[in-house]
Amino acid sequence: MNANRLLSLILTVTLTGPVLAAGDDKFDDYFDTQMKAAQKAMSEKRYASVKEKVLELEKALTKVDPAYGEKSQWAYVLDFKRFSLYEMGEQEAAVESCRRTVKVLASNDWPYLAEFNVVRAARRACHNMLAYEQSAVATTLAQHEEAISQIEQCFETVSPIEDDSVLDNFYETRATVYLKANALTKNKYQPQLFDTLARADLRKLDLDQDPEFAKIMKTPAYLSFRKDFKLPKKNTRPGINLSFNSSDAR
Repeated sequence: MNANRLLSLILTVTLTGPVLAAGDDKFDDYFDTQMKAAQKAMSEKRYASVKEKVLELEKALTKVDPAYGEKSQWAYVLDFKRFSLYEMGEQEAAVESCRRTVKVLASNDWPYLAEFNVVRAARRACHNMLAYEQSAVATTLAQHEEAISQIEQCFETVSPIEDDSVLDNFYETRATVYLKANALTKNKYQPQLFDTLARADLRKLDLDQDPEFAKIMKTPAYLSFRKDFKLPKKNTRPGINLSFNSSDAR
């Protein structure tokens, strides 16, 4: 899998300011210092060091915040843990970490608070990974539908204060998930696949660099879809308001 598309936007954040407090000032200072060190190690691709630091932070957070009240701090730790595990070849551990992350970070989301952007970013990255890994091994319709559910949750985890670009890294997975599901179901998911490719094309994400997607995007069926494709006025993101799900199309 393209690691750049797995990379959560959290990793681009520079920890220059204070994060949410999980305890006293000493703990906050400790947390900031450790996270900055983990971020430096991440930028240098020293994933074993990243893993060591975030596991230490995870242990400390478990003691001071066992109820996951300070979701911002947990989001940083769990996202770095996910990515470092994956890069070290520990895919199963990374997937299990993702399952935990989406569970413990899902509640009490405040869509108009910028401090929760990091929480949503961690959740998106995990839903994306769960979708990709599930799709890669899926052999039944139920398994493909689970992958679809995960990638749609990724695209639904966006607040009104976030830009559409926060989803750009995940279109490739969404297209891959629908491509594989569509192959099993004899074009049941062709509209969703075409919709994803068209949206990615509008955002200039270059999915046509993938030979399989490029082939689809040259077919008469896709070209006809693309010609008439229009984004909904109230929602430019994939999800519930897909262009082909309008009342006129039913």
